Amino acid sequence: MTVTREVLAYYAQDLEHVRLREGRGRLEFWRTQDVLRRTLPPPPARVLDVGGGTGVHAEWLLADGYEVDLLDPVPLHVERAARVPGLRARVGDARRLPVPDGRADAVLLLGPLHHLADRADRLRALGEARRAVRPGGVTRTAGPCSWTPSARWSRSPRSWAPAGTC
Repeated sequence: MTVTREVLAYYAQDLEHVRLREGRGRLEFWRTQDVLRRTLPPPPARVLDVGGGTGVHAEWLLADGYEVDLLDPVPLHVERAARVPGLRARVGDARRLPVPDGRADAVLLLGPLHHLADRADRLRALGEARRAVRPGGVTRTAGPCSWTPSARWSRSPRSWAPAGTC
């Protein structure tokens, strides 16, 4: 994903590292964790966390016994995520996943769909997730609701704001 200057400037503030770890963001974290724990294949499954940021979900997935690879387009996020013991983190694009077909038992797209303004790019990312997951595996996504700031950004890149939750 080509990361715009605006997106890089936002993430350069390093707010994403604590967004789901503190304050009201914890509710989103706990809800996501609950849904994933109920719907992912059991460990030791291989999880590809696309747009996984600084590794907030990868951390507990690893602790639960999953094998996790994280991809994120923001170098600062990858640098932070790489510090998580056992996590393989690298810079990557949701629209061109650098993994073989059927590599993962589960693919998570919990962030990229918020930032891909063009429908074609969102469909490409979803197609890549489908390619990367093994037959019978699962893909879990989160995307913008029509009332969140990120959905408004999807309609107008000039009004970009960080993703909200539904």
